[in-house]
Amino acid sequence: MTTEATAPTEGERSFVEKVAQYYYENDGMPHERGRVVGWMMICDPPVQSASGISRALGVPRAAIDRIVDQLTPDNDPVSVFERTGALTEDYTIRLRENSWGPKVRGIFSEFPDFHQVARTGLDGLRAEGVSEERLLRLANMERFLGFVSAEMPAILDRYEKRRAAAGES
Repeated sequence: MTTEATAPTEGERSFVEKVAQYYYENDGMPHERGRVVGWMMICDPPVQSASGISRALGVPRAAIDRIVDQLTPDNDPVSVFERTGALTEDYTIRLRENSWGPKVRGIFSEFPDFHQVARTGLDGLRAEGVSEERLLRLANMERFLGFVSAEMPAILDRYEKRRAAAGES
């Protein structure tokens, strides 16, 4: 199986740059990292070698190694990327099919715990007599976290049911 891609077309480069800019503007993610994410969404073949990604994107291999290390954490069971091989060799990576849903579910699964921290803190500070004006930021965050904690599981469940009904894996 080959893991070498041809040079990106103008359209592919445009897409990769739009992904990089999106992540930069919304998450503060460095452009190089966003480019790797964008490239892995559309590259052919879907499994790419580190050196191939470096050549395709014009990004130094050391930067690819750093980015891939960040995108494939050892203890993350819902990582979006999968690496085969060690960083010391010409390893390969691929974007896991249908990984976005489990990744988002994993992120949002932590919200109820943080909501509880905010709720407990808000209750405790109110009991101490801290003014509502001073607690406004915390109260707004607590309401948001409570809402998301309650609503997100249902949204993700509806998505999974829709995928299953459409016969998607």
